[in-house]
Amino acid sequence: MITPDKSLKIQQYTMAGELFTRGFPAGGGPCTCSAVCCEGGVYVDLRERDAVMAHRELIAPEMDETQNRDPGTWFEHEEHEDTDFPSGSCVGTQIINDKCAFLDGAGRCVLQTAAIHAGMHRWAFKPLFCVLYPIEIAGGVVSFDTMLQDEQSCCSVTTGFDVPVYQACREELVHLVGEDGYAEMNHHYTALRNPGGPS
Repeated sequence: MITPDKSLKIQQYTMAGELFTRGFPAGGGPCTCSAVCCEGGVYVDLRERDAVMAHRELIAPEMDETQNRDPGTWFEHEEHEDTDFPSGSCVGTQIINDKCAFLDGAGRCVLQTAAIHAGMHRWAFKPLFCVLYPIEIAGGVVSFDTMLQDEQSCCSVTTGFDVPVYQACREELVHLVGEDGYAEMNHHYTALRNPGGPS
């Protein structure tokens, strides 16, 4: 059933209608990421922080001269309650040299490069909200984050598009809801484009 706002319920999440009704030009979107979104740091679940710290010996060697290899400087100390995080609490990454502690001078996330060099999946211990961006979760609603709308082409969407947001962010959304959940999104998008077709 198509809801008036074109949203879709999958698992515990509500997929906002804009994931299906807004998008990017061909060749645009997150694949042309400028890493500007990473500069301000991110809030991570406490379990994600612990996973990063458990891999600190892999991460520190990936850091360059613009970063601090001391794990004690990587995260803020104050914890915040937030029900969008599995543990119910989160903590921010520190800002070092005007950028996230894990962003190197070339704009690469060392959490990702460390995992790759260790033969692991690139998102093995990368926080969920980092993986998802420009997708965000707020109050259980999965939507497009407009923080850099009209400022960075990789994070700007329009109603006239070649690739809808949910397709441009396929890997990220599969990471969140799995292949079955993403298949539901495909079915929903098809139904939106062909309202008179079979449901």
